[in-house]
Amino acid sequence: MKPSAKTDIICVEKILKYIDDIKDCLEHFNIKSHNDLKSTRLSQLAITQVITNICEVKKKITPETLQNLQKFDRIKVVGARNIASHDYERINFKIIYDICNMLSCDKVIAELKEVVNNANRDKP
Repeated sequence: MKPSAKTDIICVEKILKYIDDIKDCLEHFNIKSHNDLKSTRLSQLAITQVITNICEVKKKITPETLQNLQKFDRIKVVGARNIASHDYERINFKIIYDICNMLSCDKVIAELKEVVNNANRDKP
């Protein structure tokens, strides 16, 4: 396995963990809507940080691997990260909540896991 492919797999595994963190946070704070998120400051801080982490990890993934992650790649985590980092007081929590739901979608998670499983299957 090439070093870049190994890095990609590590990054995808981290993203899967971050998605679990989002799901845990939504469950812990009983967030069922964007209004719930808007009214729960600690969940806002946690979730926007996790989205920032996902964005930073995504930057390290090669374009070749991102081609196999089309569902994930379409999610606008970069835009959400920029708003969370640079214009925090004006965050639209409906967008953040929608991104959380898109990230935790079964199809996105399956796509990410498939990349990891395929890489593990190809290991000597």
